[in-house]
Amino acid sequence: MTPDQMARLLTGLTRAADVVECLDNRELQRSQGWDLANWKYRLVPWGVCFSYESPHRDGRCDVLILTGLEGTRVVVQGRPVATGTNG
Repeated sequence: MTPDQMARLLTGLTRAADVVECLDNRELQRSQGWDLANWKYRLVPWGVCFSYESPHRDGRCDVLILTGLEGTRVVVQGRPVATGTNG
């Protein structure tokens, strides 16, 4: 699944919880028909940050879903992969 596909999939925190469960359970992932290879997640205040690392190791992207007073929003943020430099 690409970062754009993930962003479209995340329609709310309930769906984000489904994705988290699937990342923790490959059988459930298969039953949903989702390819979540190269994805990780971490819980953040008021949401979940899903991180995708390109299989070619040439880039990384975060897809962040947050809920707040203004409702739920999804943010896609690309960032270069660190190349072993300090700082």
